[in-house]
Amino acid sequence: MQQTFRRSLLTTIVAAGLLLLCVLPGASAAESPKRGGTLVIGTTTDVDTFNVLVSNSITSSWILDLMYPSLLAMDEKANKVPYLAKEWGYSDGGRVAWFKLREGAKWQDGTPITSEDVKYTVDITVKYNIGFNASLFSSVEKIVTPDAHTVQFYLNEPSVSFAPSAGFWLRVVPKHIWAKVQDPKQFANDNPIGAGPFALVKYQRGQYYELAPVKQGFFVQSGPPLVDKVIFKIYPDINTLILALKKGEVDLSAESIPPASVPDLKRTKGINVVSGPSLGYAYMIFNLHSKQATFLADVQVRKAIACAVNKDIINKMVLAGNGLPIATAVSPVLDFWHNPNVKDYAYDLNQAKRILDAAGYKDTNGDGVREVPTSKGGGKLRVRILYDSGHAQQPKVMQILKDDLAKIGIEVVPDGMERNAYLAKRKELDFDLMLGRWGIMDEPADYLYLLYHSDTYGQGGINESGPNDPTLDKLLDEARKTGDVNLARDRVFKIQERLHELIPEVTLYVEQYYFAYRDRFTGYRLFPSDLRGLVDPQSLSVVHLAN
Repeated sequence: MQQTFRRSLLTTIVAAGLLLLCVLPGASAAESPKRGGTLVIGTTTDVDTFNVLVSNSITSSWILDLMYPSLLAMDEKANKVPYLAKEWGYSDGGRVAWFKLREGAKWQDGTPITSEDVKYTVDITVKYNIGFNASLFSSVEKIVTPDAHTVQFYLNEPSVSFAPSAGFWLRVVPKHIWAKVQDPKQFANDNPIGAGPFALVKYQRGQYYELAPVKQGFFVQSGPPLVDKVIFKIYPDINTLILALKKGEVDLSAESIPPASVPDLKRTKGINVVSGPSLGYAYMIFNLHSKQATFLADVQVRKAIACAVNKDIINKMVLAGNGLPIATAVSPVLDFWHNPNVKDYAYDLNQAKRILDAAGYKDTNGDGVREVPTSKGGGKLRVRILYDSGHAQQPKVMQILKDDLAKIGIEVVPDGMERNAYLAKRKELDFDLMLGRWGIMDEPADYLYLLYHSDTYGQGGINESGPNDPTLDKLLDEARKTGDVNLARDRVFKIQERLHELIPEVTLYVEQYYFAYRDRFTGYRLFPSDLRGLVDPQSLSVVHLAN
């Protein structure tokens, strides 16, 4: 039996009314679009690479998404919808996931896009173990392309999440170009040929990236983009970017606006501010395999640290009270999957001290820093916390954590890095603790496996903590390898309970994102999370000059 899908399971967000929908300030459904103009978009981070398969920078994602298509997209309600694929679904009881591609779609050099491009992209992703997508396709036994517009994934087990996850996250590359490359993992791709609404025209790293509309071959029914060009301009920090927006040097901030800056921007003539919650969350992760801080393998240390994280103060001081609380790695925004019975560790410094005392971590010389028992490696109870120094929130969160952990006898060594250096250290797992955030985490049966299963650690994916727990692994396998959504939900609930016991990370908050744009352009569409926001290809394809 064959099933066809056009939406994901994530519909509870809509019912909750948590996401802002289509028509934004300055837009009118009745106005006829005015073509032309240069849309200048501000960002604070540079592109790390044009290799869409390995890129790990949010700015790279914004730009490369405009050139390299996924099979599925996400709409304003967070449903998975057709994009390069016009239809998708399952057959054989959930063991075969299939996608039907749009006819007539072409790469920017005029070459037709076929199912062979999709198969090739997955093949090299798995062969060269590229990024978290390599783990995403670990359940695929074979890929069949019965015709030029059909691709079928034969799975070793049924899965409720494979098709929407794979369809959304995989960026398809042109086989006729990439097959000539000796090592696709090292391919710089400095002259990218894609199939999105825009093509890269010129750039100067660290300064700007200029893109022009693709007039033919783009497969979205709304037709080619309405602007003459799009320029992503790099600024050193968010404050400089906001100043440029107020001066009119920038039309749109791709970056989310810090809550403290929102009231001023709302008062500024010609600027509109819109908002919506993240589909991900901010977190502090423990490296359970740290060579410098081997004591982090002790769950009692992790529990004490969890009790010393003042999430209320972080929300008030960093997010102006606009953050949503989160106790597990499944956001409460995902109502269907979220286990409300898992309660967060309460902020209690005295309890944190008692936990450390009982575990043998004591300040024996009175210098304010506890010593690690010799049986657990000895030395000072000292941790390095890696964070993005240019991020709007992380430096502030870092200071709050440092102050509170000092109160329980843990010395924090801040390890702040500019974005690309931060990403490089993160990739090498060179940290004790790390501040980070996920942009879109909406298929828990799948992403929890990628985050925490022992088989995914050290594989270049998103498992950066490295728990090795048979009970957790079994639950993760059962959640991911079933076609029964209710069984998957039950296992996801149990996974959250087990993670609460193991504490591989401390979830911090779900951010309310604010995006600002000048009224020179209109027609923006707001998509969930800062990974999409107002710069999603489906938005920039329809933005136009205001009449």
